[in-house]
Amino acid sequence: MKKRYVLLFACSLLLSGCGANSEKEIKPTPSTKQTIEQNNEIDLKKISTKLEVTEANGLVTMKYSLRNSDDIPANFTFPSAQIIDFTIKNDKGEVVYQSSKDMSYAQNLTKIEVPNASAKVWEEQVNFPDNSIPYGNYEVSANFVATAVNDKKLNGEIAALTQPLSYHKLTTINENGSKVVISGENGHYEIKGTYLSEQDEIFYSVEDGHNNLIDETILPVKIKSGSVNLLDFSLDIPKESLPNNGVVTLIIYEKNKDDQVTKSINVALQQFE
Repeated sequence: MKKRYVLLFACSLLLSGCGANSEKEIKPTPSTKQTIEQNNEIDLKKISTKLEVTEANGLVTMKYSLRNSDDIPANFTFPSAQIIDFTIKNDKGEVVYQSSKDMSYAQNLTKIEVPNASAKVWEEQVNFPDNSIPYGNYEVSANFVATAVNDKKLNGEIAALTQPLSYHKLTTINENGSKVVISGENGHYEIKGTYLSEQDEIFYSVEDGHNNLIDETILPVKIKSGSVNLLDFSLDIPKESLPNNGVVTLIIYEKNKDDQVTKSINVALQQFE
């Protein structure tokens, strides 16, 4: 009888020991779903964006590029077919164009994949004359409207981008093989083009018909190749010096050794009235 109790006691100790060891060895492991989510999470620091804005004869082209430098694809989700919301504001902060208001998009959930180590570019154009948008200075902004990436919600991590835009009337003068293109207004003017001359020194001045606004100055030539002088410079005239009524004119000219003007081109910068 005593032996039976000893045997039962030994068995109970053995069983309890086995149970303790089994409990110790069981460790929680991450689920397959958790592992997939971890491998699928994009590093937003490796997402870079860029905005380019150009204007030609009133046609404004806006290009937005997004690069994914991560090791995995970036799958973006959008609430509609719109990817970028482009907005253009004038110098008073007034919206003159906005994609989400001026264009129509299919209202269905959209998914866009940007593969790893690659980029995508979206482009939109606005014709200022067709939209009755006047000359002036503007600011273009681009907002990437995705709501999630790889099923993770976005909360403004991809910031909107902005670029300035200058839209002004062009004045082009073609004379004696020279071509001078003027843009700008109200005292700030951009001068581009070519001026044909063999002279080492060419001059310019600016007047309004009554007063000299810029006295005789050596013409800045960006590149000279033979007789071709490439021009690319700006003029700044204080607003208080501008006339209330009259034409501000740029005069490009050459002089001989006797200081006499031998050749000149007159380019109207702006008409004030």
